[in-house]
Amino acid sequence: MTSSRRGLTAALALIALAWPATAGAHQPHGTVFVTERSLGSVTAFDAATGSVLWTSPTGASPIGVTQPHGTSKVYTSDEGANRMSVFDARTGASLGTIPMGPAPHHLFAHRDRIYVGEFGQNTVGVVDTDTDSEVAHLAASPLPNARTHAVFVTRDGGDLYAANTRALRSDRGDVAHIDLRSGRLLCNTDVGVDPSEVLVTPDGRSGYVSVRGENKVKELDLTADCPVLTGREAVIGTQPDTLQLMPDGRTLVVALRGTPAQVSVLDTDTFAMKAVGIAGHTTTGHHWLSPDGALSYVAVENPGGLAIVENQTGAVLSEFAYPVGNRPHGVFLTPRRWGCSR
Repeated sequence: MTSSRRGLTAALALIALAWPATAGAHQPHGTVFVTERSLGSVTAFDAATGSVLWTSPTGASPIGVTQPHGTSKVYTSDEGANRMSVFDARTGASLGTIPMGPAPHHLFAHRDRIYVGEFGQNTVGVVDTDTDSEVAHLAASPLPNARTHAVFVTRDGGDLYAANTRALRSDRGDVAHIDLRSGRLLCNTDVGVDPSEVLVTPDGRSGYVSVRGENKVKELDLTADCPVLTGREAVIGTQPDTLQLMPDGRTLVVALRGTPAQVSVLDTDTFAMKAVGIAGHTTTGHHWLSPDGALSYVAVENPGGLAIVENQTGAVLSEFAYPVGNRPHGVFLTPRRWGCSR
């Protein structure tokens, strides 16, 4: 890191807003990793204070970020470089890169594997975190114009669901079901225009998909090989993207890619929705929940930062300034709770 960049990092760490007394029992802890896609970097923040612990350069246009459970490594999906980058979680030192299929996008870590939607084609890349190499490509669609955007692995590791949009994103897309025991694609189900992300409930029997081209979240029945739309859905806001389910099993927090910056909180029992605006920013990137589910850490753009939202009240409790660039995107908090590892 250059001396000027170190100086900027230190200065912005000092001006990050202190955590207010109103946070009460929801005092955060841990480390939040955030990518910035315009200049290409990943930053580690102290979740409690907003202090910048380190910032390291990535390949072009990093999208997702994760620290797989039980490892001391952080991985970013560098969409513009067709690779992943690997870093020491404590220091940010580069540990190498992993060549991937075209445009690696959202990612999900499970045990010793990272599953990556390869947004330049219709496949899921599989990375072995012991060898830091891509060991498989799983077909997520038989259609050559399908583009795999995001993936989710069930808690037992047996099944993977993928959101596939199309090369022309105004076309209808699908949710794929892949049997990870065999690597076989079982089924693709049409879910609407430009599906973005899919989330499976802990029991594996139901799920939700954000349908970006329709501004909706839709419910899925996952009890058979083919996902089935139940007909329950909600207009959630402009361009819904990442999904996080709170520990109560019924409250879904959704980050939106529209303008201005906003997340929405959805009661999946009633499908009632509450919008939460994040003033002063043009849009959001990804988001992550605190372990107790009370807080959302949301990447925000222009100016670049990380907003901390209290999900129950919708209050924006704090904002941390991103050290370089205006397009923070991927977010991952460790210690994590079960959910999408983007």
